Amino acid sequence: MKSFALLIDFGSTYTKVVAVDLRTAEVIGRSQAASTVNTDVREGLIQALVTLHDTQGLFTDRPADLRALEDKRVLASSSAAGGLRMAVIGLVPGLTVEAANTAALGAGAKLVGSWSFKLAEKTIGDIEAQRPDMILLTGGTNGGDSATILHNARLLARSALSVPVVVAGNQAAAGEVCGVLSNGGKEVRCAANVMPRSGQLAVEAAREEIRKLFMEHITRAKGLDGLCGLVPIILPTPMAVLQGALLGAQGTEAEEGWGDLLVVDVGGATTDVHSIGYGQPSGPQIVEQGLPEAYAKRTVEGDLGIRFNAGTLLDRVGLDRFETEFRAAFPDFAVTRDEINKYIDDISGETSRVPSEGWHAAVDAELARIAVDLAIERHAGKRERIVTREGETWVYYGKDLSETRTVIGTGGVFIYNSHVSYILSPGAGGNRRYDVLRPKNPQLFVDSSYLLYAVGLLSQHDPDVAVRLFKRNIRLLDGTRSID
Repeated sequence: MKSFALLIDFGSTYTKVVAVDLRTAEVIGRSQAASTVNTDVREGLIQALVTLHDTQGLFTDRPADLRALEDKRVLASSSAAGGLRMAVIGLVPGLTVEAANTAALGAGAKLVGSWSFKLAEKTIGDIEAQRPDMILLTGGTNGGDSATILHNARLLARSALSVPVVVAGNQAAAGEVCGVLSNGGKEVRCAANVMPRSGQLAVEAAREEIRKLFMEHITRAKGLDGLCGLVPIILPTPMAVLQGALLGAQGTEAEEGWGDLLVVDVGGATTDVHSIGYGQPSGPQIVEQGLPEAYAKRTVEGDLGIRFNAGTLLDRVGLDRFETEFRAAFPDFAVTRDEINKYIDDISGETSRVPSEGWHAAVDAELARIAVDLAIERHAGKRERIVTREGETWVYYGKDLSETRTVIGTGGVFIYNSHVSYILSPGAGGNRRYDVLRPKNPQLFVDSSYLLYAVGLLSQHDPDVAVRLFKRNIRLLDGTRSID
């Protein structure tokens, strides 16, 4: 086994490198450089490697090109140029479409749209306009409806779309569907049905096909093929983070995991939430509605990014509530209402802008807290009290996370903002109709070095090392190292 691994993430903004000692499971160096996805991704990577060498001296010579990576353990993830854009087509919105969404999100995709029932000709134009990297085509339980998925396959076959199609619908029609698409010149991959029976999820086969296609095609489409085989891109970044969370929860035979947990990943464009656990409700007089939830679940909130959607976050709560909560949390900042509003407007237009004054960081923390609160509310299940002649009944929808005892914050705001404890503090939420089944009194942790993606990458080859890395670098909110 090589003495250390280099774990790389190609982001749209930064290319990050973490060096991990495989014998001690310790981080021995980290660096980052501006991503150069619009020119040559190698430029940003080499700059990050140079910085890593200058600070840690890990290479024999100062890296000048990718040959510096020869004979080293190197793994990478990527969300460059927007990551993996996927369109989902299914039969019924609350059933096969929802199952397909679960498969796509769990594979690290960014959903650009979901469509259901028999598509109209003009809908194909709408899908084309979204510029997906891949399409997941589902519909019908095994032995059930086949007309809809065949109709949609014929429209896709005649379309101008030139992206791969993963077929994961009614297995009785799958062969014919794949034939129709192949005859139309489309690249097709067949996977097991994401919903073989009504109410049953089976998304792993579709996720694996999506991951394989990402490795084979999307990396080339994003300009990453210039890495000459020395830097294998094995996962989309969101899937690497989910894999890191999954390993941290489950552990290995040699290293015990932490059990059920929730990770909230706050970014400039989206806020992602990952939960690990079955989340099944318990107690008397319970009725469950909807599809069963995935053990490893990911949701993406495209309207809750703290830069691209800063104005949207403000609109979600209103300026009055925003200002009231801001002044209660940060009474030392004598900033006017107009200044707060202008700063939020400025960062919405100039998304790369970073705080230059103390109150700017406080506004960012308030925005992040709103994003965290709303994203967890949307991700978690809900319950509603129904009174019948037989007595009181609780109707549950989605995943019950109320007993989840570990919440982890990750993303740039948790590294660079000084108000992390406030960001993860419970907010007022936005839902009044339902009782939201979010974690009650969890321990709060921070991925203060942005290592979850690295844990996920390393879990593919060195899981024992990866889980030890997780335990040693996910820190309690008070800044102490977590207990191994």
